[in-house]
Order: sequence, then structure tokens, then C-alpha cells
Amino acid sequence: MSDRVKYRPFTGDASTSVRLVDAPLALVLCQVRWPSLAHIQTEEQLRARALMLGERLDGYPLYSETKNISYVVSPDGISATESGTVHQWTSVDEMWNINLSGQSMTLFTAQYTGYEAFDVRLRTVVTHLRDTVGVPLVTKVSVRYVNRLVDQADIDALPSLVSPSLLGLRALGLPFLQGSTNQATYLVDSAVLQVRSGTLEPHQSVDPAIPTLPAESWVLDLDASTEVRLICDSQDVGLLASKMSDVAYDYFKAVAPHGLRELP
Repeated sequence: MSDRVKYRPFTGDASTSVRLVDAPLALVLCQVRWPSLAHIQTEEQLRARALMLGERLDGYPLYSETKNISYVVSPDGISATESGTVHQWTSVDEMWNINLSGQSMTLFTAQYTGYEAFDVRLRTVVTHLRDTVGVPLVTKVSVRYVNRLVDQADIDALPSLVSPSLLGLRALGLPFLQGSTNQATYLVDSAVLQVRSGTLEPHQSVDPAIPTLPAESWVLDLDASTEVRLICDSQDVGLLASKMSDVAYDYFKAVAPHGLRELP
């Protein structure tokens, strides 16, 4: 990407990169949001536009529709309500996915090989989104990286790989710990970085798109987002998404200087 300028708010170091062997990324996603659109006020109107979008998408031949479930926590407990339909397109190997709802599009993958390849797909989808769904304005762009370690040897080596602040109660080294997570929020210029790290119990996951495992795992979940009022243009949205990617990536460099599985 010739138009990308590296942004390094945490380290100030744009000259070096963390290179990983078998990067522990379980999920990478970008979500683009927009206001309610006058021409999409019903499920039928959304579906008609979704089918138009699907005709433009190359490399995502599998299609499905699911209900978007919203969870509300109240004094009476947790209740789930349906909040519209989500249209999803998936690659043949099921590694790349695009979700469309009435006010958002999400591109996500479990096969991340680098931001350049991700950026090409994102910009292509944004162009089709503007031309078929008729999205004129973008109000929020988010980029999220979920790192997950599942090998017990890697988990045991965490004190030498990451900042102690990410370990939480695990740093005590006491037995019988089942789960422990830490959360933090950083304001970086106009971006908000949400950080979650910690140990998950067996059969738990931080996102429905990530399969659960029968053993414990350790996660570092980085979600960088910014609220904007931006014309839905693939170049402008792509540049903003790359900046959010840089916010999350540079935080990773700062707290995991050894890169979890860094190349020599």
C-alpha cells in the first residue's frame, strides 16, 4: 500500500516490526458502521440490497442468513432479543467472511497473513458496499486482533514473553486458577483501544466466531476504533482502518516485545 503511513503511538518506532512464527491470531476483523438509511428500513429492503452485494463479491460463494442476537443484562438476569437479520458470505475454505446488517459490515478471517492482503479485500468490499447497498457515510471504523495461545508450553512461558501487567492474577503463580481476565481502555488521539487479556476456562471464547477448546487458553484481544463522519470511499476508509490496525499493532509491540513467537 503506497498510501499507508505507519502510525506508532506507543513505541514511536516505525522502523522495526515484530515478525512471528505461526502467529497466534485466532481472529482479525474490521467493522464499518453507518447511520440508519432511508432506503433500508425493512428486512425486505435490506435483503434486496444484500443480494445485489453478493453478486459483486468474488471469492465468497457461500451464503447464509442468521438472526442478530442482542444480549441485555438487567437485575432480572440476561435476556436475548433478535435485532434484525445478518447476511453472511463465506469463502470455500471458510476462512474469510463478510457479514452485513442494516447498519454495519464486518470483514473477518481466521487466516490472516498480513495487513496488505487484508486491506485489498477490505477496500474491495467497501467499494461494493457503496455501489450496491448505497452507503453514503461511514460513522465508525473498528479493527480487532484476537491473539490466542493454546499450547501449554506457550502459556507457561508467558512471563518471559509479555508484560507482567497482562498476566493479572496468573502472575501470582498460585494453583487451581480457572480463569482470570483484565480489561483496559486507552484513548489514542481520536481512537479508542479496548484491551482484554487473560486466561479462559475450557469451552470459553471471547467471540462467537472463534471456536471453543476443551482446554484452557490465554488471549490478548485488541480492539481499536474511531467514530467519524466520513464519505464511504474505499481509499479513505482503508486509510482509517490501517491507522486503527497500527494502534493495535503498536500496542502489541509495546507489551509483547518478544512477539510471543518471534523469529530469530
